[in-house]
Amino acid sequence: MKIGIIGLPQTGKTTLFEALTRGTVQTSQAKTNVAIVGVADPDLDELSAVFKPKKTTPATVEFADVPGIPSGPENAARRNELLKDVRNVDALVEVFDAFTEPPSAEDITSQIESFELDLALIDLEIVERRLERLAKEKMNTQLEHEKDLLTRAQVCLSAGKALRTLGLDPDDKRALASYAFITIKPVMYTANIVMSDEAAALQLEHALSALAAPDTSVMVLDAKLEREIAQLPVDEQAAFLQEFGLSGSAIDTFIVRAYQLLRLQTFYTAGEDECKAWVIELGTRARDAAGKIHSDIARGFIAAEVISLDDFRKAGHSFKTAKDTGLLRIEGENYIVKNKEIAHFRFNVSR
Repeated sequence: MKIGIIGLPQTGKTTLFEALTRGTVQTSQAKTNVAIVGVADPDLDELSAVFKPKKTTPATVEFADVPGIPSGPENAARRNELLKDVRNVDALVEVFDAFTEPPSAEDITSQIESFELDLALIDLEIVERRLERLAKEKMNTQLEHEKDLLTRAQVCLSAGKALRTLGLDPDDKRALASYAFITIKPVMYTANIVMSDEAAALQLEHALSALAAPDTSVMVLDAKLEREIAQLPVDEQAAFLQEFGLSGSAIDTFIVRAYQLLRLQTFYTAGEDECKAWVIELGTRARDAAGKIHSDIARGFIAAEVISLDDFRKAGHSFKTAKDTGLLRIEGENYIVKNKEIAHFRFNVSR
């Protein structure tokens, strides 16, 4: 999973990046900061405590923190240059300033609309150039379909709307994938506040939820505070949170929201050699999940042994007990792997 962090200058993007990376990466204001971060996962920690494996491997997220993107038509070229580093990410986090003035949903909404308009103009330029070229080409069925999609995109972008609002189906998104449009990507709008009242922050987040649309999410957090929490020793974080009257760090919620935004889930493989978390899309078949581990496993797939984490706990963390009590199931290649399941795959590469 790759996530790009973007926004106007001085909105706290790099501060959020430093919180997400726990201050382990040296950052720059002049170039894109990139880091791969292991996802905190208590369930994986539980499996590791049971099996005591040689290696424990969490799921990872790659973050790209882009320098501040200037607004206004006169800065279009600079925006294009900066955004090239996030054209191939899976999702965007757009960070907005809600800390220099008392935050209001109206002000943040206005910031979002203005910023998205600048992004829409960048995508519009790409669309219009391609439509000009298509007008000179001999049409066939595929090009006619492309032209129809781009004409719809042109109308949408000309109105200052993001392409994600078009409600394109998966096939249409694949047809447009080569353009790497910015506004077609799922986005998490993130209001960076000064945390003084957790209840007020949640109220603001609820007010902003009116922005909710397909492929969007909303998050309110204090990036500076989250960075301070992330850089503390683990055994000191609880006391720090209590001092500020907070129920927990927003970073864990941030990652969960990112998973939900991208329709992702986790399954595990567990044993004495390694306990590992694997990330797959919702609705992934067992054979395709096996392919995440190795293409040979998918190619020679025979069956999947699966058990939910809750059932594994009921079996006393014992695969033998789980098998004897019918909690460990054998599933075929078209089985849809569920979130938080442990899965082991039987395969034969000679098949």
